[in-house]
Formats: sequence, C-alpha cells, structure tokens
Amino acid sequence: LLKEPRHAVISRKDADSEEIYKVLKQIPDSDLFSSAAFGGKDLMFSDAATELIELPKITDSFLYLREDYHEAMHALKAGNPPAPDGKIEWCTISHAEQQKCDSLQIPRMECRRASSVEECIQKIMRKEADAIAVDGGQV
Repeated sequence: LLKEPRHAVISRKDADSEEIYKVLKQIPDSDLFSSAAFGGKDLMFSDAATELIELPKITDSFLYLREDYHEAMHALKAGNPPAPDGKIEWCTISHAEQQKCDSLQIPRMECRRASSVEECIQKIMRKEADAIAVDGGQV
C-alpha cells in the first residue's frame, strides 16, 4: 500500500499481497511513481508517491482508509480463487497507464485495460483482474 493515507493498492482477498508487494518492490521507485515519460499524470500510482510500504497484516481497509471508504473496500473482499498460473493481472484505466504498465516488463505481471476505475473494480470482482492502484476518492 502507498504511504499516504487514502491511496492504496487493492487486491482480491485471497490474492497473495506479499507476492504483489515483492513484485512491485522490484521496480525502481523512479519508474513506478513517475508518469512523465508517458505523457500523463498519476498513471498507475500518484506521481506524488515516494515509496511503497507493506502494512502489517492486522491493518485492514477500515483502519487504513477510514470509515467512509470501508463499505466500498469491503465489497472487494469477496472470496475469489487465486490467479491462475501465479501471474498478477494489473488493471489500467488509460492508454498512457497501459503503456507505463507494459513498459515495466515484470515477468509475473500482466496489464489489463479497462475504461474506468469502476470497470477495473468489476473485473477484480469477476476474477478478470487482481489489482489496481486508486486514489481513495476514486473508490
């Protein structure tokens, strides 16, 4: 999860969050948090973000994102089966975000395009994607 409050990487309940964290930590922060090379702003992650941190297991969405986002986050916690073949399906919401995601070239991460945050959340709920980075106001 990102360090600043109300920004988070959302994954399925049964997704291996430790593995997602390890995969994302392989990417230099300068590549992960910068969107300038792709002609956009806040692509995949906020350009203002400076580091990715893993929260303790006891920290749930209610504690991290506050009460006003709890219900929206709770809807994503359906018991979905693990992603097939161990790949992480990352959902993107713009052409530039898709380009950035593809350019990261992480072997176990595939980028899937959707037209909106809402569509990405639907894909996660339908098991067609595993994760998306969103601003708390987008949930």
